[in-house]
Amino acid sequence: MQNINELKNFYSLRADKYKSETETFTQKLKTTNIIRGIVFISTVTLAIILANFSLCAMFAVIIIGLVVFGRIVVLSAKYQKIKEYNSAMFIVNQNELKSLDNDNSAFDDGKEFINSNHNFSYDLDIFGKNSIFQKVNRCSTKGGYKLLANKFQNQLLDANEILKYQNSAKIFENEVDIRQNFLACSIINKDDISEEDINNISNEKLFFSKSKIWKILPYFIITLTITSVILSCFDIIHYIWAIILYCTQFFIIISNNKITNELASKVDKKVSAFNKEYELFLILEKCENIPQYIHDLMKQSSQSNKVSDAILQLKKISKLYEYRGNLAFAIFAEGFALYDILVNIKFEKWQKQYCKNIKSWFETISECDVLFSLANLKFNNPDWTYPTPSNQEFCLIAKNAGHPLINSQKCIKNPITFSNCPYLLIITGANMAGKSTYLRTIGTNIVLAQIGAPVCAQMFEWKPVKLMTSIRTSDSVQDSESYFFAELKRLQTIVNQLENGETIFVIVDEMLRGTNSKDKHDGSEKFLKKLMKYNCYGVFATHDIDIGEMKSDYPQNIDTKCFEISFQGDNLLFDYTLKDGISKNLNASFLMNKMGIID
Repeated sequence: MQNINELKNFYSLRADKYKSETETFTQKLKTTNIIRGIVFISTVTLAIILANFSLCAMFAVIIIGLVVFGRIVVLSAKYQKIKEYNSAMFIVNQNELKSLDNDNSAFDDGKEFINSNHNFSYDLDIFGKNSIFQKVNRCSTKGGYKLLANKFQNQLLDANEILKYQNSAKIFENEVDIRQNFLACSIINKDDISEEDINNISNEKLFFSKSKIWKILPYFIITLTITSVILSCFDIIHYIWAIILYCTQFFIIISNNKITNELASKVDKKVSAFNKEYELFLILEKCENIPQYIHDLMKQSSQSNKVSDAILQLKKISKLYEYRGNLAFAIFAEGFALYDILVNIKFEKWQKQYCKNIKSWFETISECDVLFSLANLKFNNPDWTYPTPSNQEFCLIAKNAGHPLINSQKCIKNPITFSNCPYLLIITGANMAGKSTYLRTIGTNIVLAQIGAPVCAQMFEWKPVKLMTSIRTSDSVQDSESYFFAELKRLQTIVNQLENGETIFVIVDEMLRGTNSKDKHDGSEKFLKKLMKYNCYGVFATHDIDIGEMKSDYPQNIDTKCFEISFQGDNLLFDYTLKDGISKNLNASFLMNKMGIID
């Protein structure tokens, strides 16, 4: 994909295709339902008429009618499934079209993960409405959703681990059908399983299969019962023995009926829980090219060749339990074949073989959810790049870096350069000139880089580093905590972690804004001097242009950049371009005068 217009055209064509298919199969479904009704009415009418002439003809019509009716029911179910799939795929492509216009409202925003005390996520709008998470998230399961959120909160700091995720995501970048099939499946199968349910399923106790008695007794009694029936038919033994053995089997069934019902209920819950995962694994197993670590996870997840085969076995066991509801079948099967017990043993064998792997099944799908989200992000942003992580000396170098949430056609991009240690960059500039956006540009791209995602830059090289910010500190009436004190606590946390020997990248916007200008200047200067004692890198935005003079005292460790404004008559012009040095122009008085606030 070359540009946004080609992407829009790509998704539009797909959306139109699936919309057309949905309409086609909606019509087919209506037609088959009408034919089904006609077949039913015709069969009943003909059967009633023929009943007065020929019973053989009547039964023939009924049999033919039932066969035709059954085939139409199967065809109708097939059309319904195809219609649901195409409808879901239409929604998926429509959502991507909206996303290209910066409308990600169709995707979960992770608002439950908002935490104002987190090192950086609150300041950088990682979670919540119109957030970074919402732009990235394409997860189809709760597990994937939580795993993606966890990766944002707990960053990868190992270059090899980051490269693993990058390389894995690249494999799925052009696998649009597979990625979208996952999302379509989540639209069709809305039910999801909780982590608690997964743990409960994985840790269930066995009753029948662990006992040696139950391994032998059912087959012994079944053999004895069938043998007694055969022998009584030839008058070799009295038929009363066959009746006694038949009743014995019923007694065993009834005495274990409570356990059987519990197991049947567990199977039903498992099948319901695994419906979505079954469909997702079918999609994944058809993929010819998958990352090695996903392949390894899938291999560990099942002793059969495919996880879907294991889940299919469970579906078949569920059907066996359903047959118990048929009275005629139960009278025969329970009395002659200890049916319930054999099905219970079959289910427990399945549990014994697969339960230990169930967590891995869900982990595999969750990992794929995250990879598909990263791959989709790159696909939708072809001008973004995968950053280059390093395990060597610290560096942070980027060309044409922009904020990921700003429309690409409006985004003004700037360079990022950090190398020496310690290294502090002081950004000055007028109000609305672009200081805060630049800080967030650096922060959000570091965050994306450290989950293995592409970044909004032409080139991005860095050493993974712990990130801490102080941009949007908030007060707390409930905790009797002022804004100023809340900010001090935040700065204290930064210092404490540096004192513990950690290397930290710090982003601070307008430090100590809750005090007077002299106090603010003195405190800011002393704080920056203290940071230079540690393994610290950071960028600080301030209106206090005198802070920029620190560069003359520490030329190796402090640099100054600025965002300037210009005046054209009564107009204020912003170019949002990073420049060397300290800002010269201010705009507060100009804007207040223009708005009539002051004369």
